[in-house]
Amino acid sequence: MQDLLTSFEGRIGRGKWWLGALVLIVLAIVYAIIVGILFGDTMITGILTLLLSFALLYPAAALATKRLADRGKPAMPRLVIFFGPSLLFSIIDTFRIGYRPLPEMGGLETNGAMMPGTFGMTLGFVSLIVSIWALVELGILKGDSGENRFGPPPA
Repeated sequence: MQDLLTSFEGRIGRGKWWLGALVLIVLAIVYAIIVGILFGDTMITGILTLLLSFALLYPAAALATKRLADRGKPAMPRLVIFFGPSLLFSIIDTFRIGYRPLPEMGGLETNGAMMPGTFGMTLGFVSLIVSIWALVELGILKGDSGENRFGPPPA
């Protein structure tokens, strides 16, 4: 498992990619629950969650690199495209950059509720579309059946 999440060498099939992705997802959920219990809905929670996103970037990039190699595709620039918009959106969301107060029906501000502006909403939508593309590319489409420039097919 360690090699799966730390090495950028070789090729992996869809099954191993899903296993690695599941490990990262479960880790992120457990972490979010613990941080939420300890700190509630505060800026500290957002910052700690953002730090987790950056910490999980390395194993996620390792998984994606090996999966892309199985499909005969180079990791760059796809890794930047797959992870960039989501990380940028996480930063914007954590620090509420470009957010505005959410008005009630009477036009008054609510209890600090904020809504992303046009840039944040657009970036969130782009992140969603790119994430769906990455999910299809990495988790659904078959890899090359024979040897390719990245090595022999996964066992």
